[in-house]
Amino acid sequence: MAFPIPGDAIEQSLDLNQHLIHNPAATFFMRVEGDMVADQEVQPGDLLVVDRSQTAQDGSLVVAAIAGSLQVLRLQKHHGKLVPAIGWELGQTLDIEVWGVVTTLIRKI
Repeated sequence: MAFPIPGDAIEQSLDLNQHLIHNPAATFFMRVEGDMVADQEVQPGDLLVVDRSQTAQDGSLVVAAIAGSLQVLRLQKHHGKLVPAIGWELGQTLDIEVWGVVTTLIRKI
């Protein structure tokens, strides 16, 4: 069995911007720091592609400002309102400003 030589079948270069960014004017990259993590899927050092033009939905991973600090967290719908999936208690009022929806997580291995 023969394996193809890398590069033999490539006709054009791969532009990650075409695959990862749908709205360039509203998209930014963000490196996660240790105190920003509020979701188990995200680790310090991860690079996030964040789209400010997307609307957060139930289950969205977002970058949000909470009490003056940026957090990466997953939102869930509770009584018609989007709230953090973890770290939130019934009756608690949080002032959350969603900066954008995380569309891609890039992790160096």
